[in-house]
Amino acid sequence: MPVQQTTERSSRSRNLKPLLMLLLSLALGAVGVFYSRTYIQDQVAFYRNQLETTETLVQVVVPIRNIQRGQVITQQDLVFRDVPTQYVDTNSINGSNFENAIGQRLEYDVSEGRPLQWSHLEGGLTPTFSGKVENGLRAMTVRVDEINSISGFLQPKDKVDLLLSHGSSDESEIFPLIQKLNIIATGVQTMVDKQSGGRERSFNTITVHVSPEQAQKITLAQQIGRLTAVLRNPEDDGSFADSPITVAHLLNIPEPEPVIPKKRRPKKPSIEYIVEGR
Repeated sequence: MPVQQTTERSSRSRNLKPLLMLLLSLALGAVGVFYSRTYIQDQVAFYRNQLETTETLVQVVVPIRNIQRGQVITQQDLVFRDVPTQYVDTNSINGSNFENAIGQRLEYDVSEGRPLQWSHLEGGLTPTFSGKVENGLRAMTVRVDEINSISGFLQPKDKVDLLLSHGSSDESEIFPLIQKLNIIATGVQTMVDKQSGGRERSFNTITVHVSPEQAQKITLAQQIGRLTAVLRNPEDDGSFADSPITVAHLLNIPEPEPVIPKKRRPKKPSIEYIVEGR
C-alpha cells in the first residue's frame, strides 16, 4: 500500500510539472512583453525629445484613409503629423494653411498616411478660393471702413448683420438689410487668426456667403448708401425690426402731423360784360 501511494504522488508530480512550467513561461513572457514595450516607449520618447530639441518640427497634413481622385477633402479626413523641417516638401499642406484645402477636390489619388500636397488638388499649387463657396450660394466682397469692420476684430467664420444707411444727414434712415451672414474672409485672410492675441488687424473688405438675391440687394445698397457690419453671437437667432430708424426716432422728436390739404371751393359762375366792344 505505501508503495502504491508513493507511485501516485510521483505520477501527480510529473503531471503538474509541465503545467507549472507553462504557467511560469507565460508569466515570464508577459513580464518580458511589458518591459519591452516600456523600453521601446521610453526610447521613442527619448529620441523624440532629442529630435524636438535639435530639429524644428512642422505639422504636415496626412489623410486617415485612402481618398480617390474627384472626392472632396473634409476636415474629418485629415490628421496632423510632426515632421522635421528638412524632410518637409515645400509643396506639402501644413497645419497653418490646411483649411484652404478643405472643400477642394483631388486631382490624384492619395494614400492613407501620405503627406497631402497642393499638387494633389484640382487647384494646383495655388489653392482655389471657390472651393470654399457652398453649393447654391455666392461669395461676395463688401467694402467696409475701420468703424464698420468692428475695429478690425472680425474673423472668418463670424456672423454679421448688414445695416444700410441712406439719405441726407437730417433725413437719414437706417435699414436692416440682411442678417446672419457668414464671413468667409476678412481682407485676404480666409482662416481664423489664432495668433492675433486680440490685436487689431487692418482690412477694408469682408467676403460673405450670400444667395444670388442677397447679392443683388447688397450691390444696390452699396450704390445708394453706406453699409455697416454688426457682429452677432453665432448662437443668437434674434433679428432686427423691419421698420427703419430715423433721426426723429433717435431724438424722440414727435413726427409732424400730416398736413390735410384744404378743399378748394368751386368757383361761382360769373357774368362777363362787354362794354363798347371791349
